[in-house]
This record gives sequence, structure tokens and C-alpha cells, in this order.
Amino acid sequence: MQLFKWQAQTATGEAVDGVMQATTSKDVRAALAARNLSVSSVTSKGGWRSMLTLEKKVKPQEIMIFCRQLATFVSVGVPVTTGLTTIAEQTADKQLRKACLDMVAEIQRGGRLSDTIRAHPLVFPTIVGDMVHAAEASGDLEGVLRQAAHAIDREASARQKIKAAMIYPAIICSLAIVLTIAIVVFVLPEFRGLYTSLGVKLPGMVSVLLGISDFVRNDALFLLAGTVLFFVGVASWQRSESGRVFRDHFLLKLPAIAPMVRAAVVERFCRTLADLLAAGVPIGQTFSVVIDTTSNRVYRKAIQSVMASMGTGEGIYGPLKATGLFPPIVVQMVRVGEETGSLDRHLSETASMAGEDLDYRIKKMAAVIEPVLIIFVGLMVGFVAVTMVSTIYSLAGSYK
Repeated sequence: MQLFKWQAQTATGEAVDGVMQATTSKDVRAALAARNLSVSSVTSKGGWRSMLTLEKKVKPQEIMIFCRQLATFVSVGVPVTTGLTTIAEQTADKQLRKACLDMVAEIQRGGRLSDTIRAHPLVFPTIVGDMVHAAEASGDLEGVLRQAAHAIDREASARQKIKAAMIYPAIICSLAIVLTIAIVVFVLPEFRGLYTSLGVKLPGMVSVLLGISDFVRNDALFLLAGTVLFFVGVASWQRSESGRVFRDHFLLKLPAIAPMVRAAVVERFCRTLADLLAAGVPIGQTFSVVIDTTSNRVYRKAIQSVMASMGTGEGIYGPLKATGLFPPIVVQMVRVGEETGSLDRHLSETASMAGEDLDYRIKKMAAVIEPVLIIFVGLMVGFVAVTMVSTIYSLAGSYK
């Protein structure tokens, strides 16, 4: 992801500009076109330095607290500038503090709150700026801010569940690999001297393991350099558009991972669209935000096609069904929501169902991974242990 500076014109010819976080300039142009803006220029802002800055984004918990605190200030009649100043004084996050003070200065110069939020894409998610923009028109700033905080909290909780499910497998696998390497590199070589002193030929499997041990010990520097270069190369490729597309296609084909990825994307799609519609954001503008918040490139392309079809006068139901990526229940709920005029409520219910499905799949995966890990660790350590025992018995037989 990079930071791009853009310049454009509205339908009335008014010149506007700003910054946007995206993967490529093409994504920026597509997002601006979805907002009915005529793009004049899109330039990368900061190159590699901006990419490094993006790694230090404000934590979702900080943004959630920001929205709730500002909503509280608004509810008791405290001016927005005073509320922002107070938040800046209390927060421990330097980026959020600077953003709040910049926002105060812009608002005092006549700027709108939504525009000042959008001017800090590294601090605030896109959905916050668009929801606040809708709130400025409806007058319900407090309710929308609380709604935005709730949306950020839900997404952060979902990510935390996935991370928590992966911590235990990662720790077990790492310990098993470290233990095996330690035995092969430091323990088995001690048997070489015994075999040499007794004039006994090394068993085949021991000879193979000792060969691996010699390679690791003698060429450790080259092995480390090669490993680092490999991971750096893979990481760089993953940051490219082709790497992201390959990764997203690959994840959707993995037997155990694909259902979780689909459930997570569907839940985010329905939840974001429901929150924006409930906040009063026009449906044509909501899809540009949904596209920005969809990380999977396969689904992002599909949602872009839905947005393009909507631009020609079609509804959501038909184009969404045509993608073939959304479960039938989601498509039917969208259809009923469009026909009854309660699309936001039906999408919210669908998001809750998708969230429950995701929770179930995470728990199921965790339950399956545990015995698989036990078998994997047992085979790995058992193989090395059997090799060592057979080595000892071979030495004992030679001694006799």
C-alpha cells in the first residue's frame, strides 16, 4: 500500500484534491470515479518512505475510543474543536494527537469535520470519513460516531479471533522445528567421534542427518543469507499487485482456509454496506468505500463489477448473483432488502450470520489443528529419537 496525492474536479467544475491510501494509482482513479470526480492527476507521495510510514498506522482500538469520546462530547453540547483538543491532550498515540490538532486548525479555518478526517487516511479508516460526511447532512453526528466505533470494534474483534487461533499452532510448530534442529546440529555430531574411534561405518540415516548437520554448521552464513533473501523476495512480491492477486486466488482454493476467507469477506462486505446505508450514505458512494475495505482482490474485482452495473441502472441483487462469489442466502437477503426498502437491516442480519459462521469455522479449525500438530510434532521428534536410539544400538553392537 502507498500514499497517493490526487487532484480532481467535481461535476460542477470545482477543483478538489486530497490523499488516498491504495495499492496502485489505478485503484485511486477507480475510487475517485466512483465518487463522480473527474481525475486530473494522481501521484505517489513519498515512495518507499510513505510505504514505511503506512506500517505505523493507528491501532483500531485508538480510533474506536476516539469516535466514542467525540460522540460523548457532541451529546453534551461540547464544540467539536474543544472535543478534538481534549482528545489530543489525552491520547498516547502521537499520530492521532497530531491528526486531532491538524483537524482543529482546519475546522477553525472553515473546513468540515468529514473533510479533515479524510485528509488523514493513515489515521482514520475510509468508512469513518464517509459516515461522518453523511452525518453532517442528517444532523445525527453522535449516533453515527457511535455506530462507526461499533463497526471498528467488530472488525478488530474478528481479526483478534483469527490471530488468537493461529498463535498456538505457530508456537508449537516453532518449538518442534527448533528442537529438531538443535538435536541434529548439536547432539548427533557427537556420535561421529565414537564411530570414528571404533572404526564403524555410519548407518545410512545417521549419515544423512550428519550431512545436513555439517551443511548447517559449515555454511550457516550462506544459509542465513539465502533464507533472508528468500523471505525478503517473497515479501516484496507479496506487496506487488501480481503477488496479491496470486495470494488471494490461492487462499480461495485451500480446502480449510477458503471457507474462512469467504466468510470473513462476506461479513465485512455486508457489515460495511449496512453501516454506511444506516448512516445515510448514498448507495452509489457506499460501494467505493466497500471496495477500499475489501482486501481480497478476487472479491474486490467482483464488487467493482457490481458497482459498474449499478451505474447503468441495475440494482444490487442481479449483479451480486452474477459474480458467483456470494452464498445464496446473502443474495436472497439482498433481494428481499431491495424489494422491501430495508436493505441496511437485512444486510446487518446477513453480516451477523456470516460472523457466526466465521466464529464456528475458527473454532472448528482450532479443534482440528491440535491433534494434527500433536501428530506432526510426534513424527518429527520421534524420527530423530528413533535415529539416535538406533545409533546407540549400532554402537553397542559394534563394541561387542
